[in-house]
Amino acid sequence: MRIWVLLVSGLILACSAEEDPQERTRVGWDALVESLQEARDGLDSTLAFPPEPTDRNMAEGYRYLLGHLARVIESETQQDPDFPYFQRSVSMLSKWTIDNADTLYLQARIEPEGRYRIRGRTKDRTQWETGERGGPGPKVPRLVIFQTITELIGQTGDLREMGECRNQTLASIDSFDLQVDPDGRFELILAAERPEGYSGNFLPTQAALSCASASEEPEETETRQARFVSVREIFSDWEAEEALELSIERIDQPGERRPPHTSDAMAEKMARIGERVANQVWFWNQLHEFGLEVDGDRNLDGERSMPVNGLNPPRPPFIAGGVAGARQLYGGGVFELDQEQALILRVDLRGQEPHYVGFHLSNLWGESLDQASYVSSLSGAQLATAEDGARYYVVSARDPGVEGWVDTTGQPKGTMTLRLVYRDEIDPESLPEVSARLTPVDDVKDHLPDAVASVSAEQRREEIARRQAHIQRRYRQY
Repeated sequence: MRIWVLLVSGLILACSAEEDPQERTRVGWDALVESLQEARDGLDSTLAFPPEPTDRNMAEGYRYLLGHLARVIESETQQDPDFPYFQRSVSMLSKWTIDNADTLYLQARIEPEGRYRIRGRTKDRTQWETGERGGPGPKVPRLVIFQTITELIGQTGDLREMGECRNQTLASIDSFDLQVDPDGRFELILAAERPEGYSGNFLPTQAALSCASASEEPEETETRQARFVSVREIFSDWEAEEALELSIERIDQPGERRPPHTSDAMAEKMARIGERVANQVWFWNQLHEFGLEVDGDRNLDGERSMPVNGLNPPRPPFIAGGVAGARQLYGGGVFELDQEQALILRVDLRGQEPHYVGFHLSNLWGESLDQASYVSSLSGAQLATAEDGARYYVVSARDPGVEGWVDTTGQPKGTMTLRLVYRDEIDPESLPEVSARLTPVDDVKDHLPDAVASVSAEQRREEIARRQAHIQRRYRQY
């Protein structure tokens, strides 16, 4: 891929010398098409470690590729650090990175030497200040996290980038610490250094960080630079919580006019679009195969990173790249179920309710399953703890008629993710304990506490209607 892009760049430069805009853009377009063929190979070539080519996996795989393409087209042609805006980096079309079904992901491209200001306005923010969920709404998302990051994960197409510290969080600030005025407004400054005399919300765009893999001692620190600012708005009470009003501007060069694209620039952008899409498809296949070990023990250490029909205890992410981390704890596993099987996961919180807890399922491309038309995820507000202090999740294709059902949407195999965020530091010895039981769907109620409520078919339809209304609001286009 890199050789091809270098050749394309050389051809574009050669065409530039001849002042032929038609030929320049044609070369860029041909590079895009060639790279999209390589991306397509990532869906069905055994060299790319794709999922089994079932009817549904292939249908979702092509949609997944097109989702990357839509996202990357916008990123390359519209995102500019001199004229920033927040792009949805995950949408109902473009899902990737085993995205959190509760989260609205936003990103803007920035220049590490530039100065930027994010402005926002909130609604009822009781839960930010006290942890209490507050009234019926409208209110802020349960949790909001701002991060400056060095690079987007997967850009090289090579899993080895995880050991090179290309994708690091420089700094983060979340809604626990965000300063908000009495009217619910806030601003956040991004710059290489904190402005003199400024004591408000601040994120650095340059920072001294070390780099080390899990098996190595940290190297000496070196200055790393942020190329993106990321925002995660994490929802728990889907009926009452609403997205923030946010804007971003570059404040060290106000009033600049954005120049039109040139044929040279557009040709290069088309070549990069194709390269990025292909690299993303191949990278995430490798991560699922070797990093998460979705299909088996690939490093031959006697165990799998993601247990089958079980869930790892919640811990910090083993890949602290890009936007991962920032106080979040993760538990992961793989479900493999036929139509008559159910997996009951008991998550014992050990008396310490997290500020945020969410559980969701994903397909083998790393897309969260449709969280609007199916109950394929549950937040803390959507599933209360049982009388024994634990949450019970029931993963199955067929509805067992109980609270806590998480719908596989008919997928026989996929991944499971549990996310937790605590307001305060928690002793590792006090983290939740997870246990799993495989049972026929018809026997699920025999393995749940008596107080776990039954859910009728009509109640389930009402639940889905509420979910669809929230997703319409979260991803509205106006």
